[in-house]
Amino acid sequence: MSLIEECYASGKGELVDTIEAREEGSSFSHLYCSGYQDRTCMTEDGRTLTFIALAMDLALPKNDNSGFQNIVIGMDNVTGEVQEVVESAKEAGNRIFITFRRYLASDLTFPAERYRMTVLSREYEDDVAKLTCGFFDLLNTNGIRNILTTSLAPGLKYI
Repeated sequence: MSLIEECYASGKGELVDTIEAREEGSSFSHLYCSGYQDRTCMTEDGRTLTFIALAMDLALPKNDNSGFQNIVIGMDNVTGEVQEVVESAKEAGNRIFITFRRYLASDLTFPAERYRMTVLSREYEDDVAKLTCGFFDLLNTNGIRNILTTSLAPGLKYI
């Protein structure tokens, strides 16, 4: 049993959720973590990042094979920073990539879980920014892939 599974099963230990948000084409990342204190964590690629603490809540998707694998992130937006960053990226026509990492507070050297997502929609209400992010961005996956046709893969006509 992994440490994160043990934490889920026993309820012991503290989970630290972190968000790294980056605009498409930019090298600058906005770093946030849940809780009351800033955290310095190492990522899976060896970078050491300091995440700024703020109020954050997550609605993780169900583990199933449906096409609705979205995560909803509610973030404190009292200063308006989240809304400013998201709206400037949308105005420029750029996507925002979010990397969600979950650490155990006892081990901040490697994330126990991580997801890479794209912001699909945003909503601002009172002092909360609600971002809906998708794991599977169907519209932007075609790129340079080969499209299978019956001339390229003759066995398809028998399916």
